[in-house]
Amino acid sequence: MAVELFPSSFRCDCRHELDFSENTISEMKKMSILKRVTLGDGGDNEHKIVFFNGFAREIICPKLRICTITDSE
Repeated sequence: MAVELFPSSFRCDCRHELDFSENTISEMKKMSILKRVTLGDGGDNEHKIVFFNGFAREIICPKLRICTITDSE
């Protein structure tokens, strides 16, 4: 199960961790109130976080496709 790690990191079902600054995550949540936005971590194994309605909703994983964020730690 994909999880949001407080305050600004995420872990995919494939165990890949995405780390961002708190300001970046805060801005993405604000932007997602009106529309769906994505944030990628770049690199060869690029994962993308999908934000919608002010929350991180899912992680798009190159291995597992779509992993729903169901919990926070």
